[in-house]
Amino acid sequence: MRIDFRVQPPYKSYLDTHLFNGRPKDPDPVTLNGLMGNIPYYRSFEERSMDAFLDEMDEARIDIAVVTGHTAPAPYFGVDNDDIAEIVDKWPDRFIGFGAIDTNSSDPAELVRQVEKIADRGFRGIGIMFGWADTPIYDDDQRLYPMYEKCAELGMIVTTTSSIFVGPDLSYSDPIHIQRVARDFPDLPIVVSHGSWPWATELCGVAFQNSNVYLMPDIYLNVPGIPGASEYVIAANNFASYRTLHASAYPVRPLQDSIDGLMQSGLHPGEITDRVLGGNAARLLGLDASAARF
Repeated sequence: MRIDFRVQPPYKSYLDTHLFNGRPKDPDPVTLNGLMGNIPYYRSFEERSMDAFLDEMDEARIDIAVVTGHTAPAPYFGVDNDDIAEIVDKWPDRFIGFGAIDTNSSDPAELVRQVEKIADRGFRGIGIMFGWADTPIYDDDQRLYPMYEKCAELGMIVTTTSSIFVGPDLSYSDPIHIQRVARDFPDLPIVVSHGSWPWATELCGVAFQNSNVYLMPDIYLNVPGIPGASEYVIAANNFASYRTLHASAYPVRPLQDSIDGLMQSGLHPGEITDRVLGGNAARLLGLDASAARF
């Protein structure tokens, strides 16, 4: 079974986010964002088409994709949980939803209510980006602890997006904040989207220490030439082989291109690659990996 644990498909409010902004046809190589170079054509992005996106899932032999909401200020913009619920309702055999926590609220009681509402809607977990809040806070801020406690109580998965692009400075992606939460809530599964890049070695150290931390470096592993990507590969080939997840971070990168990059990353072929491509995610999500579509 192949599972892409982070996609942002071309559907309703996703199309309003910065991810679907037009890309320059002839970019300046001096000022180009490091992730925007050498992107192949993919129809779903150009046409903003869910039908094309599903075709591309089939072509990449992806059984299931996880759609995660988020809140973010302009010019990034967020995703409505209603839209995520619609995606799951329309294509229940292809998508699993994670609801967005409104990160502009740091009131503990309100955050707990949001978790309960997300759980009641059947979402499997929550997505947080507190570095993008109007008043940014770190993941280990004590005001967030009741939210984590409620997630652990309800068996929810927490996905935090942690990288140089989330937060006003590099300190917001420092994995020390994730380490503290992981140690204080050892039964809470924490998926670290973007792999806290560029703190690759440090996050691998946090996962080495805490068995509830899952590595999901996505584009920082799948895109060729990313400094530090080899650290995630070393971890996945060894102690984190059961806790590394594949994700494309679509539309930052197309689905098949992301799998191709993963295959060329140095992951050990066979069981380890199979775990990363979907076995680990199936276990975390409580799915039957033998019931693969492809």
